[in-house]
Amino acid sequence: MQSDVQYTEHETVLSYAKEMSRDTGASRIVTSDTVGPVGLICIGNPPVNAISQSVRQGLVGAIAQAEKKPRIKVLLLMSRGDMFSAGADITEFDRPQGEPSFQQVQTRIESSPLPVVAAVHGLALGGGLELAMACHYRLAHKNAKLGMPEITLGIIPGAGGTQRLPRLIGARAALDMILSGTPISGLDAKARGLVDEVVESDLRDAALSFCERLAHDGTGPRPTCNRTVIDDLDETEIAAALLPHARVLKGRTTQNLVIEAIKAASLPFSQGIAIEAALAQKSLASRESLALRHVFFAERESVKLAGSSSADARQAQPAAIRRVAIIGAGTMGSGIAMACADARLEVLVNDDDPAALTRSRETIHSTYASSVKRGRITQGIADERVQRIRSTVALADVADADLVIEAVFEDMELKKNVLSKLDSMVPPQSLIATNTSTLSVTELARATAHPERVLGLHFFVPAHASKLLEIVRTGHTSPESLSTAFRVGKLLKKIVVVAGDGFGFIGNRMMLDGYWREAEQLLLEGATPAQVDTALENFGFAMGPQRVSDLGGNDVGTKARVQLFKRESRPDPYFVIADRLTEMGRLGQKTGRGFYRYESGSREAMPDPEVISLIEKLASERGILRRDIGDQEIVERCILSLINVGAMVLEEGIAARAADVDVVWTSGYGFPRYLGGPMFYADTLGLSHVLERIRHYHETLGHYWRPAPLIERLAAAGSNFGHWDKTSASR
Repeated sequence: MQSDVQYTEHETVLSYAKEMSRDTGASRIVTSDTVGPVGLICIGNPPVNAISQSVRQGLVGAIAQAEKKPRIKVLLLMSRGDMFSAGADITEFDRPQGEPSFQQVQTRIESSPLPVVAAVHGLALGGGLELAMACHYRLAHKNAKLGMPEITLGIIPGAGGTQRLPRLIGARAALDMILSGTPISGLDAKARGLVDEVVESDLRDAALSFCERLAHDGTGPRPTCNRTVIDDLDETEIAAALLPHARVLKGRTTQNLVIEAIKAASLPFSQGIAIEAALAQKSLASRESLALRHVFFAERESVKLAGSSSADARQAQPAAIRRVAIIGAGTMGSGIAMACADARLEVLVNDDDPAALTRSRETIHSTYASSVKRGRITQGIADERVQRIRSTVALADVADADLVIEAVFEDMELKKNVLSKLDSMVPPQSLIATNTSTLSVTELARATAHPERVLGLHFFVPAHASKLLEIVRTGHTSPESLSTAFRVGKLLKKIVVVAGDGFGFIGNRMMLDGYWREAEQLLLEGATPAQVDTALENFGFAMGPQRVSDLGGNDVGTKARVQLFKRESRPDPYFVIADRLTEMGRLGQKTGRGFYRYESGSREAMPDPEVISLIEKLASERGILRRDIGDQEIVERCILSLINVGAMVLEEGIAARAADVDVVWTSGYGFPRYLGGPMFYADTLGLSHVLERIRHYHETLGHYWRPAPLIERLAAAGSNFGHWDKTSASR
């Protein structure tokens, strides 16, 4: 049976295919073989079989060559390596797509006179799944994962995904699958109609047998584009589809383009695919997509050190990590223990207080029990992870650990004492890390005889779930220690950013000297905690600063500032509200009172007139005249202060790249990913505008709003942080 699909671009593809026989690069990436009546076409483009231009060229050429061989009755498309394909080559997104385009390849497949079968293993994501859907038949291994994750990059599937997926599984199911971005299993794909068969054994053998049956039966092509969508989307169904994804898609716009594209699937395919192409280009050009792709690449670059030390760290041999010891059984220590157990490491938690160890075990058990109850893990996995965690009151028991992480209270002398003891009992090849969030790692390392093996591993609460890990290096940290720290981050599946040593490192420095500091100043000037939190949550933060402070405990910040003031000073007012609340025992949710009050057993933050009275009193003592403050001013001042201190962190060398700052804030502090992080967001505002507004607040609010010299220089040169990163990399 011949396909009746026709496109004006078809002739372009055919003429291009004639040239492919001369393209040796494409032929190496895409290989062909003949097995009986089956023409086997195999993609091999490691590491993820991205559908690059060379792959597209190879596919078109291989199909054309196979069709010339009379003995071939069926084409089978597979991939080498661990997966079918993770999708399009993302590096091609911001430049003209070389021919043949993805759409031209799919047209060539669908219009082939031979039935084309895709055999999917591992991952088939985005463009990889779009390629499979353009084939006439699909098989998937039971362990395969098929998905359309494009929305996580702020784009819509632009190679037929929004047109073919609804034709295979229905518009409502397609909308949910694309909005979630979460892959489905091979079995689920079969149940939905996305694949024809699920294979439990050898995929190649099963796929060849399937193809031989097609050849024997004379079964012809079955173009997906010729199918019709069995259901339509109405507004009620759209609202229902959006509801489960409301939190993730808050502030986003890409979902609107997805909906528009899927609605177009009810049109003739040629019209729908044209609408999809236009919407895909619109999504690619959006600020949202540019921001999300910036963060995507920034997270992958953050593990690469800038400068000469990068080569040293790459060449250094990391130590093997099998046993981890954690000193301190508090909330952070317990979270780190679970993070390590999740990574299949053997964990020993040490604390000289037996009661603390008991509480830690209870916390660990209850956390895993909650994960089981929510269906995130099985009871068997939970039991296995719990069994990996042991506890001890004897510090000497940690002597055989490959990695020791100190996680005691944020007190310089206490931490020095612990590190000094560890240094004398842990083998020289073992890495010693401190989990300090603000203290000088350089000073802490001086308490040891081997400062070269000491660095910071700054986890974020909750340590077992938070994605970010700041690795803090000192001037003495060896390349081997740094390389081992990278290995730890990879084992724990963390997003790693390397920071220099300075108060608060990257994230906490910007928070304490910028963002949160300005939020408190706004409270003194007349805003309420609820107003500040709501304004910043509407901007895109997951949670406002006062709610975050209450969640973590106001005393945590106070203790950090006590340590800070032993070495540095900050002009008043500097967190006078939070520190007074700590004095009053208003520590937040754990005491039922903080910036807000909380009913027993509830986390709902309710305004408290007592706090407003306290703020008014503190403002009066400092001669601050209170006034009505609009939400726009709240957001501008908090974000600009964050950007300004971020520029100082860059200039001081605490952060190597502006993109690293963005990763820290999007991964660890709730800055909206779809805005790209504070430094990327500053670039979108324009640094001339940013500088003008900072100077305005410098004139009206005082010296702590002094513009960062880096912003002044970049604005004067008409440059931005993105360009600064590029020029820094070349230096």
